[in-house]
Amino acid sequence: MLTISQFSKIAQITTKTLRYYDEIQLLKPAAIDPHNGYRYYRSNQMATVFLIQKLRNYECSLDEIKKILADPAQLKVTLERKQAEIDEKILTYTSLQTLIEKDLSALSDGELYRQHQEQIECVDSPQMTIFSVRRVLNVQDFSVLMTEVFETIAQDGMIPIGPPLSIYHSPEYTPDHYDMEFGVPVADPNDKTYELLSRPCAKLHYKGHYERLTEVYMQLSQWVEEQHLQVVGPAIELYVTDPNTTDPAENEVTIYLPIK
Repeated sequence: MLTISQFSKIAQITTKTLRYYDEIQLLKPAAIDPHNGYRYYRSNQMATVFLIQKLRNYECSLDEIKKILADPAQLKVTLERKQAEIDEKILTYTSLQTLIEKDLSALSDGELYRQHQEQIECVDSPQMTIFSVRRVLNVQDFSVLMTEVFETIAQDGMIPIGPPLSIYHSPEYTPDHYDMEFGVPVADPNDKTYELLSRPCAKLHYKGHYERLTEVYMQLSQWVEEQHLQVVGPAIELYVTDPNTTDPAENEVTIYLPIK
């Protein structure tokens, strides 16, 4: 058997880490001298060390690794999950890279915070008959509203005639209990629909990543202030494209911000 120092040198892992792995019962020594407490390891335990190091490189937690060592069948499941997480991160970073490139381009033109100003116009928002569901929810549960709306429309035979829309009614951003409404314009009124009336609005048609919508709203608010107008109600977002089937950079949304 190998002393902890010999094992540390060959496996290229610090003795401090080996002692810690022993404490948390991730990797126990093969033997401990009862007289002096020295730890000893077998050479075949290096395979376990190499697996631990590999999994740590894959950003597995120590708890995840412990489960894999206890049940080797978990290795494939864990690797597949990590692969999916990495794929998602690649998409996220690719999206961020595109946003940074656009910001750098806008910055060089001196238009970083005014990229959408010329697209804003004063119009009357469209009047439409809509079926919607309004709830106070965590913003992460927004899909609950969407599911309920589309299921009800299908069950009741209502005919959609335009892109779905959202209205965020809360006066401030409270993500864990946000007052949200999701609806769809339909052909014929019934006892479950209501008339969304037309009103003067600042309109902006935006194409791009949804991550930039906060910036879009900032520019809308800035434009309203510069025009000596006042925001008098929650914005309406009409989703022209389906984000589930559209490239994130190609998403389109039309925003109507009520003003007077």
